[in-house]
Amino acid sequence: MNLLKMVCIAALVMLVNLQAQAEIIEQDINIPFVGKGPNGEVQKNMIGTEFRPEGNGPFPLILINHGVPRSSSDNGKLTDVYKDHARLFAQLGFVVINPLRPGYGKSDGPITDSYHGCDNPAFYESGMNTAHDIEAAIDYARTKPYIDINRIVLIGQSGGGYGVLALASENLPGVLGVINFAGGRGARGPNYVCQEDKLVDAFDRYAKTTHVPMLWFYSQNDHSFYPGLAQRFYAAYQKEGADVRFIVAPAYQNDGHEFFHDPGTARIWMKEVEPFLKKLGLLDGAVGQSAANGTDNAPK
Repeated sequence: MNLLKMVCIAALVMLVNLQAQAEIIEQDINIPFVGKGPNGEVQKNMIGTEFRPEGNGPFPLILINHGVPRSSSDNGKLTDVYKDHARLFAQLGFVVINPLRPGYGKSDGPITDSYHGCDNPAFYESGMNTAHDIEAAIDYARTKPYIDINRIVLIGQSGGGYGVLALASENLPGVLGVINFAGGRGARGPNYVCQEDKLVDAFDRYAKTTHVPMLWFYSQNDHSFYPGLAQRFYAAYQKEGADVRFIVAPAYQNDGHEFFHDPGTARIWMKEVEPFLKKLGLLDGAVGQSAANGTDNAPK
């Protein structure tokens, strides 16, 4: 192939990529929720980012939910770190909403999902509070005519992954599936989690009432929820007969807990996410497979 032809092909590929990216509408949004004020309940707002394809839809919805900083002093510094991930799913025909839950980033506070310390952690209650915050984003989506609220997938990482598992236990109408990246709570240091047995018990309680298919990823070198503990989470769901596909993700840099943060890992996890979404009836197999193979606009 001569040099001129190679340059022309490269230019064409770049043009196609730019056109595909231009088709995604990105906007900052305010998601209303009822929170606590000095004199009782008041209307407050979560900050979020919404991504959607051009057109009237209605499009299926993906909600991507963030984790929890290890230090509470970092809660207000949190930003939307999943914009590249959202653009990828929007290019595949989804509306994607990335909310910042109460008390995180610039969203109104206070936080609702504290587990109240290591001595007697309220893991189950913490997860349900996270779930209710996520549900506020679903209520917001119900007001948008371009969103098909009967076709929803929940995605979460770490504390957000734990929250989507909690919400899945309520089997909300329209939630068809859940994708959990390294979900859990109570990690206080490398391979140290507060009251592990209580955390596993909370997973078991969620599993008892969960009836939606799920896809889980835990990395080989996750130093928040190490492989042995992740297997205990999975065993709790197996015991209850839940529909869970458990993926051992490859080691990622110094800590696999950050596996999902890097948009470049989409080339790994899309090989599992694409068939999962296809099984749910939400994705054109050809389009999804191109993402998994790295032939579309998946993050590089």
